[in-house]
This record gives sequence, structure tokens and C-alpha cells, in this order.
Amino acid sequence: MASDLDDEAWIQSASRHIATTLETIDAPGAILAVADGDRIHVEAFGFADDARGPAMRAEDRLRLGSVTKLYLAGVVLQLVDEGVLDLDDPISQYVDGVPNGDRITLRMLGRHTSGLDDTIRQMPFHARLAAEPGRKWAARELLNVAFEPGPRFEPGERWAYSNANSVLLGLAIEQATGKTWREHVRERVLEPLQLNDTGFDEPPTVRGYRYGKTEDPVGYGGVDDHRWFDATDWSASWGGAAGEMTGTARDTARYLQALFAGDLLSDEARAELTDFADTGDGAFFYGFHCHRIDAPVPAIGHHGDMPGFSSSAVWLPRSQTAVVVLTNLSAELDKWSSAIKLMTAALADLDPPSDPVTEGDLERKLRQAFDASTIRGAQAALVEDGKPSEWQLGDADKRFRAGSVSKLLTSLLVLRAQEAGVLNLDDPVEQYLPGVLGDQPGAGDVTIAQLLEHTAGLPGSSPREYAANTPGLLPSTYVEERHPFALRWRPGLHYSYSNPGYTIAAAAVERAWGADFDTLMQREVFEPLGMDKSTFDADSPSSFEADGVTPAEPWDMPIRPAGSAVTTASDLAQVVAMLLDDGGDFLSPESVARLERGETGILAQADGGAGSYGLGTFAYVAGEHVLRAHWGKTEGFRATLAYTPDGDAGAGYVLLVDTADSRGIHELRSILNGHVTRELDVPSGPAPIGELPAAFAGLYVNASHDVQERAWLFSLLDVRRLSPEPDGVRVTPLFFGPPWTWQRIGDNLYQADGLPVASGATWQADEGRYWVDGESYRRVPAWFLYGQFTVLTLGLAASVLAIATWPIVMIARIFRRRRLATAATPPASQGSEESPSAQAVHPPAGLWPHTLAIAGIALLVLLTGFVQYQLTTVSELGRVGVVSMTLLATSVIAPLAVALSLVSLIRGFTRSGRRLRLAWGGVIACSLTAMSVLLMAYGLIPFWP
Repeated sequence: MASDLDDEAWIQSASRHIATTLETIDAPGAILAVADGDRIHVEAFGFADDARGPAMRAEDRLRLGSVTKLYLAGVVLQLVDEGVLDLDDPISQYVDGVPNGDRITLRMLGRHTSGLDDTIRQMPFHARLAAEPGRKWAARELLNVAFEPGPRFEPGERWAYSNANSVLLGLAIEQATGKTWREHVRERVLEPLQLNDTGFDEPPTVRGYRYGKTEDPVGYGGVDDHRWFDATDWSASWGGAAGEMTGTARDTARYLQALFAGDLLSDEARAELTDFADTGDGAFFYGFHCHRIDAPVPAIGHHGDMPGFSSSAVWLPRSQTAVVVLTNLSAELDKWSSAIKLMTAALADLDPPSDPVTEGDLERKLRQAFDASTIRGAQAALVEDGKPSEWQLGDADKRFRAGSVSKLLTSLLVLRAQEAGVLNLDDPVEQYLPGVLGDQPGAGDVTIAQLLEHTAGLPGSSPREYAANTPGLLPSTYVEERHPFALRWRPGLHYSYSNPGYTIAAAAVERAWGADFDTLMQREVFEPLGMDKSTFDADSPSSFEADGVTPAEPWDMPIRPAGSAVTTASDLAQVVAMLLDDGGDFLSPESVARLERGETGILAQADGGAGSYGLGTFAYVAGEHVLRAHWGKTEGFRATLAYTPDGDAGAGYVLLVDTADSRGIHELRSILNGHVTRELDVPSGPAPIGELPAAFAGLYVNASHDVQERAWLFSLLDVRRLSPEPDGVRVTPLFFGPPWTWQRIGDNLYQADGLPVASGATWQADEGRYWVDGESYRRVPAWFLYGQFTVLTLGLAASVLAIATWPIVMIARIFRRRRLATAATPPASQGSEESPSAQAVHPPAGLWPHTLAIAGIALLVLLTGFVQYQLTTVSELGRVGVVSMTLLATSVIAPLAVALSLVSLIRGFTRSGRRLRLAWGGVIACSLTAMSVLLMAYGLIPFWP
């Protein structure tokens, strides 16, 4: 059916679909409005209350929820047109007290990239709303709630929806003009367009309903624990400029026409509406308080949800048509908005675009994203229908280092060796490299497959190894120089990313095939696939830090099979084409399937192999779809190789960049993700089978971090609480991040809400109980966790106090000595001899204030440097320089200074009467001692660079 309205056929089909869909959902009634040019069709369906009493009327007013944001956006952009506001202005120019306000622009607020938290995300606020549903909320009150937990991330770093952004835009309007945002909406929009039935937090004319949990009426309900609320009389003022408006479907449709096709805005201001931010979801795009809606046809607009009501207002650019659906139920039990379901039904018979994303469109989007980044050079290659398309962006006529995408190439070599009968993935590595793991427990059980799946028990590369700068080192030489390699746990127990594992596997191939790694890669991988620009034995090309100006320091890693490939996007596209062709003439389909499926880890043992790390690939979720992929990161280079593993609509891509601009890389990757998944069906998940067994409830710490030197800190900070849910388990981070609900779909297998693949598992081993959701978590007693956290917290506080105490003690000693000296001075008539009592009042000064301050400074420098460099730029630590030598020095100074403090305090305590002051120093010293012991236990002291 055509997408225009010339024959009224589409309106009839839309009405029919809405009437039919309304019978299958819980909303009592709905209103549809369709505006095309001067014509407008408005139709009501169902009832105005849940008693099936009065019928819904076309002129009824309902709450609009977040469709309010479209009205706010119109006013803001009008003021931009007039020069009153500038989207690059910081919000601090208009509103005081905003966290990071000097770095958050009005554009960031409109695009939800400010990093500010949302009022409605705060659970105490839910309780206040439920207790006082009719309360009128002021904008500042709402902001105070949103600001209390602090920002979620740095301004511009990523995207997260927050109603606080809209409230701030409303205050900016008021500060800049002296009029409230409501006055501007009324004077600029409602009155000129004669939208007489639209207003602000006014009573709706129908009853509105909501599902809410028994303990949380504001939160969305669940199937087994819900209540049905009449929320008609709840105030919408808590939405403020983000969602408090009430109106009719007719008025809303007329406004969409004026906003998107009328003279309300200039073309430049209107373009801001669809200047989409990177949301992290390749299928979802959000502009200036306006988002793109792709299903079932391309549209732009906004959805809304307010207790009692839901709304969907979209503009169809192809037919220049506005479509609005309003309902009197906020959301269904499945948490999907009633209005969205009805809008989807209304648009069902519209023809999809003949070519939704053409190659030209893709190139344009890539170039726009590249131009908005600091990336110096990038190569992109798309593979569809077996044919590659390639683009070079910026200074890209060169080869790029692929980082850990090298692991996929090394895995291809191992699979070729297996198909040639040279070795087997299940062979013990000791069969080819005797003594490589020594005689430690489990050494004889480590297989080549476990090395490639990161489940062998090996740690990741140390900082010293990362920065060894050893060019051309053969894997077998690497093994000979560094064996035996220590295992952190028995094979198969945990996933732990390990570059040495891949290098050991490559050494086993060298030994089994009787040739060096570079020769084998050239003969068995690069030449058969036509990768004539690829090598593992080349100097690193030039790359850049995130600013796109500072050159990144090159280095030659000894673990070459894990990260040293130098290649091009066109070469790696040959790998993608081969995998999409089930191996073609290069590998058997069975080998490709094995590459895409993990078999040796806990998740794989729980039947979750498709969601775990395979051989050089991992499951990568893009929107609602699963890709197989691997990323690479080294120096300034970033690499991505991803493809759709199943189905007839196979596609994949390669992205190589030479600049560490994370935001720009993410934008390019999201565009490519959206393209290769655009025609895939959304997978349906399996039915849940029950809740988490009670034996697995409790606290779990990260047990599988790859770098041994920093694993202790991750285990302390990355803690998750598992608690049973009716259909599975609720996983709640103890310190950072929102909780997730996972459905139990197998005896030990779980699938998270919103994920299209199972990637969680519980496991009972001799060592204890474990939870896996990408990394492994070991259950620990609460006292063990909180005890360590307390020691670390008290130690940090004691370090600060030790530094602060030193000047206080020094000043006190100076004044005391002056006082004693004055008291001991004899009158002139008595001569100048010092009295015996004065001679006895000068005890030894004592070293403890000095040594405590030194210990405090050393521990703070050590821990701060460890966090700063170990967790972000680990490659720097292995080099002799200011950072490494400072950390080495502080690792020695800290325990020595603590020991000297204890000795000084003990001596002073036995010889002095000022025991209270010494006791205070003793408390600090004991705290620093406990912290030092903790750091020693986890390998931070001594710290060897």
C-alpha cells in the first residue's frame, strides 16, 4: 500500500489495526490522529475508564509525557534562531550548581549526552511520588534529586536518557529571557497555532491507569507482582519541562506539522532535531529531543510515558504526515508502552523504503562521523553478498596494526594445522612443549583449545611484558625464555584474557609443523586468502593519541601472535568473506562453527557456548542482534572485525583507525553495526524455567581479571550480589552500575533481559561456587569482602590523616619548645645558669610524625599511580621512566616508613607522658600497617616495573 493518503485506504487500515490491537492489550482506550496537509483525521477507540463506561472521545485530553520534549525543543531552537541562545553555551552560564556545568553545553542537554543522572532513577524519589502523588514539584527540587548521586559519566562521553536535561533547558530559557518555558510554549506555539486544548499539568478528561510493583507503584510491574493503579489525579509536575504537558491528539498532530514542515524553525535549527547522537545502539538514534523511529517505516518524533498515560507522536518524512497515538495506560506488563504497540500497528501497512540504507548513505554517514572526530586516518570495508566495499577516510593510505584481531588470524592458523592433521585442539600443550607449565597442578591438562579460549588459567600480560620492545621474537623463543608459566587456577575454571596463551599456542604450532610462525602465517593464512599486505613481522606504522596530534609511542611486543599483525581493511575483508562463506576453500564448515563456539569454559559447559569466547572471536551484541567479532587495541590503533554468524543475510565489516579517539571509533562502529544488522529478524528468547537455586545466592567477587597485579583491586571493587527472582536471578553490582535481571533458561544457564544470547551461568566446583557473565565471579563470605574493603578504606583515610597530622605536630612542638624555653629562662638577678628542671624537659623529638607522613604520601602515590597507569595505560609501566621508578621507589619507601613509625611510636610510648598524642599516631600507624599488609598480599608491594 502506498505511503500517501490520496485514497483514504491507509487511514482505514490504520484504524482497523488499532481497533484489533486494542483488544489484545490492556489499555482501556486510545485516540489516533493523522494530519496530512490541511486534512486531519481523528478517531477514538475503546473506553475512557477501565469499567468500560464512557467511550473515549476524539476531543479528550490525555497526558503527553515525554512528547512534551518536542514542544520544549521547538522553543529552544526558535531562541537559537533568534540568537538568544547558543547550543554551544555551557549550562553554567544560565544555571548554577550543575555538576560539570561548565563543560555541559545546551546541545549536550538536548541530545542526552550530558552525563547527568535522572530524577526518576532514584528509588527514594519513587517513594516520595507514591506518598504524595498530587504534589507540585519545582524544577530545582527535581534537579536536587537528580544531582544527589553525582554524574553518571563525563560530559559528551556517551549517551544516557535523563529528564534532568530537559528541566535544565527549561531553566536556561527562563534565565535568558525572563519568561518561563511554559510562557514561551504558550506564546510561540499554542496561541499562534490555535492549539486550544493543550496545556501544562492540567487534569486529563479520561481516567488513566498504571501497572506498578506492590512495593514500588512508580516502577513498572511484573507478571507475578503487580498492582493496577488509577493514576489520573497524579501530578505530572515531576516531569517538568521533560513531560508535564496535557493535550489532544489533534493538537499534537498539528504541532508536528509546524515543527517538521512549517515555518516554526529555520532549516538550520530544524536540522538540529535530527543531528543524532551516538547512543551506543546502532539501531537507535537520538537528536535534539527527537529520536528516529525505524520500524515499520522511517519516522522521527518522540514517545512518552507518564503514570496513567502513554503517547507516541511521529512524523513520516516521505509522506509529510504526522501520526499521533494517545492511550490511557502507561505501559503493559511486558513494560512496552501501549501507545508504541498501537503506533506500530497503525503503520503496519505502509510500504517500507525500497532501499533503507544504500551504500551511498552508508559512506555519507561514515564520512560525517569521521569529520566530527579527531581520527587522522581510517579504513572501512563492508562485505555483503560476498562482495567487499571499501572506504578510506582521512590519511588512510597505509597499513594499520590490528591489535588483538591478530588472535583471530592465529586461530585460523591453528585450525589449518588441525585440518592438516598436524595437531588437535584437544591435545595437551605439554605434548608439544614439554615443561612449558612446569610441574604445577593442572599443567598436564591444559589444552591448545583452552589457550585460545582464555580458559587455561594463565594470567594476562604484565606491564613489563607489554613494554619489553622485543622485535621479531619467535613464539618458541618467547616460551624458552619465560617458561615455566604459572597457572592462577586449574584449567577450565575461569575465563581470563591471556596474550601469553596465544603465544604458547603459536609455539606449539611451530614445534608441530616444523617451521617458524611468520613462515606458517604467510603460507597457511595470508597467501591462501589473498592477504598480500598483511604480516606479523613489520615495524609499527604511525599512530596517534586521542587528540589526533600527539604521536603514540610504538613498541614491539614479545607476544606477537596475540597482537602484532599489520594489515589493511581490504585484507581483513577477505577473512570476513571466508567466514560468511562457511570457510569456502580455506576451512571446513565444521572448523568455522568451532571458531564461533566456546567449548572449554564454565559458560560453554552450561550450554552457553554461542555466547562465550570461541577461537579468536567473541559474541558481540549490537542492538537486538548478535555478531561474532574481535576488537584490537594497541598504541593509538583500534581495530574491529565483525560479522553475522548465521542466516542468509550474511554481512560483516572491518574498521581500522590510527587514533585513540574512543568516541569517534564508537560512532563509526555503531553506523556499521546498524547497517549489517538492518535486515536481521529479532531473535525470540527461550522460556524461563525458574529461579536461581538458593545455594547460589550471595556476594561474588571478580575472580578472572587478566592482569595478576591488578586483579586484587578488581575483586574488591567488582562485586555482584546474586538474589533469586521468580524467573531467574537479579544481579546487582555492589558499588557501581544498575542491576540486571537474568532469566534462568537451563539448569545452569541464564539470559539477561535485553540480550539476544545466553551469556550467564552458575557453576559448582571444588573451589567453590561461581557466576559467569563474561567474566567469572567467585562467591565469598561477606566478612572477607567487607574486611578487605574496610582495611583499604581506613588505610586511605589514615594516609590523608598522617599527612595532615605532620604540620600540626610540628607546629605544636615549636610552640611547646618556646613555652618551655621561656619558662626555663632565669630572672636576670639570678644569673644565667639553666635550672635543673629546665634541663630535663627536652625529650628526644621522635621520628613518628615524619615517617608517618612519608608513609602516607608513599602509599597514596603508590595506589594512585597503580590505579592511574595499571588500569588505563599499562604499557607505560614496563619502561624505565619517571612513572615506573616512582612506583618502584614508593613500593620500598612505604613499608619501611611504616615500620620506622611503629618503632618510633613504641619507644615514645614507653618513655613519654604524652601517650594520648602517641596513641593517635599509633592508630594511624596500625591502619597504614594493615593497608601495607593487604597490598603485599596482592603483589603491589614490592612493585617491580
